[in-house]
Amino acid sequence: MLFRTEPSGVLAISQPTHAWISGQILRAWGEALGEPLLLAAEQHDIGWLDWETAPTFNPATGRPHLFREVGAAVHSPMWREGVKRALGAWGAHVALLVSRHGGVIYRRYVDRHRIGEADAAAAQAYLDTQAPIEAEWATMLGLAATTLQKETTLVALSDTLSLALCGELKTPIEVEAPKAGGGTQTLRLVERHAHPFDFVLSPWPLRQDVLTVEGEARPLPATGRFDDEAAMRTWLNSPRRSVFRARLMRESLA
Repeated sequence: MLFRTEPSGVLAISQPTHAWISGQILRAWGEALGEPLLLAAEQHDIGWLDWETAPTFNPATGRPHLFREVGAAVHSPMWREGVKRALGAWGAHVALLVSRHGGVIYRRYVDRHRIGEADAAAAQAYLDTQAPIEAEWATMLGLAATTLQKETTLVALSDTLSLALCGELKTPIEVEAPKAGGGTQTLRLVERHAHPFDFVLSPWPLRQDVLTVEGEARPLPATGRFDDEAAMRTWLNSPRRSVFRARLMRESLA
C-alpha cells in the first residue's frame, strides 16, 4: 500500500492499483507492445493481492504498513506465489515478466549492510530460486535475450513512473527506456510547478500528447491515521473509494 496526499486528504492506493496505472502507461506507448507485456505490467504486483486486502498495521504511523516498510523476508514468498498465480492464470510469458520484475527489485538489495540479515537472505533466495525457472521459460517461449531485456526494462520503467504518478516518488526522476530501434535513452519526469500530479515527461515516448491515468483509492480519516488496528480493520471493510488521477504531457504543452 502507498499513500498520496491531496488537498482533500490522504488516499491509500493498493499495490495492484498502482500496477494498473503502470499498464495504462504502457498501453499508450508510442511503439506497439505485445499483450503479454501489457498484462504483466498491469499485474506485476499480483503477489500483494492477499496482503492488500488484509494489511498489517503500523502503530508508529497509525496506518497500514507502507509497502517499503515490509521486508523481503515477508514479501519474497508473496512474490513467488504471485508468479505461480500468473502462470496458472495467463501462462509462462506473463509469469516470466512478473518473476523478472521481482528480480529487478531484489537486485536492489545488493548493499546488504542497509538491511537485516533475514531480508538479505530472502532476497538472495528469490534470485537463486527464480533464475533457473526464468531461463527455462524463456527457452520454452523462444524469447531472445534482447527482447526479454527490453520487456523487463519497460515493466520496470512503467513501475517507476506509476509510483511517481501515485505520489510515492518525488520528481525530478530519471528512468532508462528502450528505443524502438535498439539501445536505450534516459527519460526525465518532472511535476509541474503549482500543478499537483501534472507531469512533464521528456523525451516524449507516448502516442498522444497528453495521457490521463486514473484509479480508485481508499480515503484515510481526516487525521490521516487510525487510533488503533481495530479502527483500521473497520475502515478496510468499508466500500468507500475515491477516484484519483494524474497526467503526463509533452514538455511543449506545459
